[in-house]
Amino acid sequence: MVLEYELVKKIYQTHDLIEIKYALESILEISDKRLKSRVVSEILKYLIEKFFDNSYKVAVYICCDNSEIVGFVIAQIDPSYRSYGKLCPTFGWLRADSIETCKKLMNACENFARKHGFRKIRGPINYPKGLGGIGVQVDGFNEKLFYGVAFNPTNIADYLDKLGFKRDAEYICVHVTEKTWKKGKKIDNNIRLRFLPLKDIIAKEEEIMELASNAFNFILPDHSGSGRFDEVMRQYAAVPKTHYKLPPNFSPRKYSDIPEFIEAWESCDLENVVTWAPIAINRYIGEIVGAIFSLPDLYQLWLGESITRVNVDTVFVKPGYTGKGIFSALNNIGQITTGFNGIKYIEGTHIWNKNEEAVQSIFPHTKPLRKHIVFQKRLRALKK
Repeated sequence: MVLEYELVKKIYQTHDLIEIKYALESILEISDKRLKSRVVSEILKYLIEKFFDNSYKVAVYICCDNSEIVGFVIAQIDPSYRSYGKLCPTFGWLRADSIETCKKLMNACENFARKHGFRKIRGPINYPKGLGGIGVQVDGFNEKLFYGVAFNPTNIADYLDKLGFKRDAEYICVHVTEKTWKKGKKIDNNIRLRFLPLKDIIAKEEEIMELASNAFNFILPDHSGSGRFDEVMRQYAAVPKTHYKLPPNFSPRKYSDIPEFIEAWESCDLENVVTWAPIAINRYIGEIVGAIFSLPDLYQLWLGESITRVNVDTVFVKPGYTGKGIFSALNNIGQITTGFNGIKYIEGTHIWNKNEEAVQSIFPHTKPLRKHIVFQKRLRALKK
């Protein structure tokens, strides 16, 4: 019976957007059903861009049982993605109704990687990463859906375990419960805090990306590179200007007595800057020495709600400037400033559990909520 059932299931590769749309709508389960069509639309928009780029390697696989969609996965090679410093194929948006279906899908992904000369594959990395996040969710299934954080059925991790994939990197998402971090109350005199308009942040892309690369002086298991910067800038551009409206009778001195905070607020037009991204600058030489890039919860925007939730996605401090309270100061001013615009909930996401510096800095002020695992598999060459 099992063999007969297996013969019915078929897997095929497609670039047909109508087929992909139908498959995603059939198999992608989202806890808030109102978001499903928009999430599917964003994945399709991403795929259209990649399908028309001849230099980009991406394959969509669908598994059917007769006319029923029972499995889906995307395999790709993103030139800006690195694992431990090396280019590596990935799979994402994996959904399967059984271990048999998952095996078929992952065999296709493994062959995709081999075809392009690789002997390793990792995932899930759910592109666009700002939407789909990374890893298989293994804990926190009762938490509210959050933009930029991976979600999946509970069976996926078990399937990958049984198919010989190894649990390689563990990422934690935490609720930031403390508004003020003590270390950020006193800032080195050399440091100036700033908020910039979107066009000015974009103009500093090269400096920011170089700083980010140098700050991550250990080899990250999953690093998205320059492509991620463009994605985050598009997310900032999606937020309407009405979000940045200040409270009536606004006065910076009502919110803090820290001189560097007041200086930062008074040095800009707070209704025309990106409050999601506080930046630290050496005031004497003008170079960026630290930054936090957070993501607005675009799910709320898509539902027609006010944005009240923010995802702290990326934090970096330039080597040589650690221990000066920069990270904590950026957190403190970031929490207060986004609060001007109605942000009430902050979650730090995808914190690698082996990044000891980040764990020691963040975890004392937070409550763990979700856990994600990125799996990987070493591949044997195909038999001739």
